[in-house]
Amino acid sequence: MGIGLIWQNNVLIELQDSGLVVVPIAYDRYNLLLCNDAVVISLIPLENDYNPGELVALQTIYQQKRINLVQLWEDIWYTRREQVIGRIKSLLGLNKRLHGRKGLIKAITQKQADDFLNDNHIQGSAKAKYRFALDIGIQTVAVASFSNARFMKRISADYQSVELIRFATLMGFTVTGGFTKLLKHFVNLTAPNDVMSYADRDWSLGNAYEQSGFTLTEITPPAQIWLQKEEMTRVFPHRLPLSIQQNLNLNKESIASADLNEEYLPVFNTGNLKYILYL
Repeated sequence: MGIGLIWQNNVLIELQDSGLVVVPIAYDRYNLLLCNDAVVISLIPLENDYNPGELVALQTIYQQKRINLVQLWEDIWYTRREQVIGRIKSLLGLNKRLHGRKGLIKAITQKQADDFLNDNHIQGSAKAKYRFALDIGIQTVAVASFSNARFMKRISADYQSVELIRFATLMGFTVTGGFTKLLKHFVNLTAPNDVMSYADRDWSLGNAYEQSGFTLTEITPPAQIWLQKEEMTRVFPHRLPLSIQQNLNLNKESIASADLNEEYLPVFNTGNLKYILYL
């Protein structure tokens, strides 16, 4: 089996150049790369006729073989390739290890969180109410960010839930105990009743959450996303320009027919795994 598109060949070459053993494998109509016999990358071009259900089914097939399969879209490779390579190496267990117990926690600004997360998280940064860094010596090795508390009156009048929005370690490193240390610090500070978070099904099976005591409570459905072609940025439908939103409303029966503006291209994800840590 050959890898057909230029960007897909580029993924193969760059992963091999980074020291991984990477080979194309044949499975139905998909372009797949097997890395170190342990992780499979499904290469998804922007122009495709896939649907989310078949990509989830493909992931499940490999999960049953105890192999992680990740969905790598063409735009994510172009815009986040360093983070993609770092994520693959992390999944393969190739990170160096640091001990979180040696670290000190400090509150950081949104700008400081943005700088770290944009460099080290495959999804980049996001706005957050609370942001904390774990430093070992003078080096920040992990960052976690959290939402403000939300009152869940359907549970009880004073029940508060918070969201873990992002967690990332310094690329190339696994910080043993770092996630737990940052999480406990935040919980002690704010005393919520639970902490909720989402694992992106394109890239995660949720193992890290389960190992930290979180409970899987929901699998959210795949989401329609729009790619701004020139800047290669992804936006959800409610953040599209008003003219595009109106066009979508007029063409609900067909996403393709709604794409009358050449500026945007419809893409999708495979949904999320929703986890809750009950306290």
